[in-house]
Amino acid sequence: MPLDASPLSGQYRPMSDAFFIRTRFDGHREISWRSWLLVWIMPALFLGAAALFALFTLTAPLGKQAAEGEVIELRAYEGWSPLEGEVTNYSPLFRYMRADGTEARASTGMSHSGWNFAPGSRMTILYDPDTNGDVYLPGTWHWIIPGALAALGAATLVPALLAALLLLRWRRRAPALR
Repeated sequence: MPLDASPLSGQYRPMSDAFFIRTRFDGHREISWRSWLLVWIMPALFLGAAALFALFTLTAPLGKQAAEGEVIELRAYEGWSPLEGEVTNYSPLFRYMRADGTEARASTGMSHSGWNFAPGSRMTILYDPDTNGDVYLPGTWHWIIPGALAALGAATLVPALLAALLLLRWRRRAPALR
């Protein structure tokens, strides 16, 4: 059948425009953008979210001032973690001196199982000089979410690459017309 057959000639058989993969009447194989979207959406979303959370982690300390904070209270919360199971999370309350000489008290606003600091212990904390809000406790735990999202992105990247290679192989091996 000629490719330029018009709908009025009676030889025209319309093909659906909404497809994933198809073989045209002339034997040419096509892969739609919908297929590529399905193949690459999960790795792209996970890796994009990992990059966004990494950016948040990198920029969180910007504009904050360092101070030596003393743990004056340690709050314990029972919780559950997929990696640790039943766990006790700790939220330390710090006392520190602001740059203007006033004493302030604040917590991190978060809890973590590794923050079991003894009351009276001292460590470097970061605080926002413009607000009297939560303090920022520097450490590697801020990289858990970006790292987990990057690992999921890498894990979904392998099947996406395999699916892309299979699709490209399918398109390249179009049957020869007789």
